[in-house]
Amino acid sequence: MKRETGKMNGDTMVRTLRIGFSVLALAAFAAPGASWAQQAGDGSVPGLKLSNSKDPVKIDADKLEMRDKEGVAVFTGNVAVSQGDALLKAGQMTVYYSKAKKGDEAPEPANAGVGGIGSSSIDHIDIAGKVYLKSGTQVATGDTGRYDAKNQIMVLQGQKVVLTDGDNIVTGCKLTAHLDTGRANVESCKGQTKGRVSIIMAPKDQQQGGAAPKRN
Repeated sequence: MKRETGKMNGDTMVRTLRIGFSVLALAAFAAPGASWAQQAGDGSVPGLKLSNSKDPVKIDADKLEMRDKEGVAVFTGNVAVSQGDALLKAGQMTVYYSKAKKGDEAPEPANAGVGGIGSSSIDHIDIAGKVYLKSGTQVATGDTGRYDAKNQIMVLQGQKVVLTDGDNIVTGCKLTAHLDTGRANVESCKGQTKGRVSIIMAPKDQQQGGAAPKRN
């Protein structure tokens, strides 16, 4: 994790960080032509991408509700999305699709899924219920999250949002990740005098696994 210059504005501190959360790479969450009804029996979904890994993506949930006419898919209860070492866990995940405009939509296969949702692209995704994001050594937690597919922005919010990378820890109330640039802003809690961004950086020798110096 690379720490860059922070911006101070009164009691609000925004610390800009460089992070490599491939688990936030939800831009290709559902490729055109992919259909929930076409997914394999093991839960893997064609076209679904959670990281740069070539491993299949698997979605587990207690319940899946398809709102065909609304273009909405709601995963509820112990939601877990995994691909390789990337993992997303939450109580609920709601996927909102935006239908292709007339003339732009490619011919749909005869075995296309429910309501043609497979021919749609993602507009945004709402995540709620103890959100947990993990990729490699990096972990982010919060109460709710939203992914804006058009602007490639992931926002994680809560009373305490925590971003960790190994022994490095950043806490705040809002994490905004710009997926196109790999830049993220961690903001403090507004209206709280003690709501500041907290950063704990481990010593370099500790991060590299070096032994602590001996004392005489």
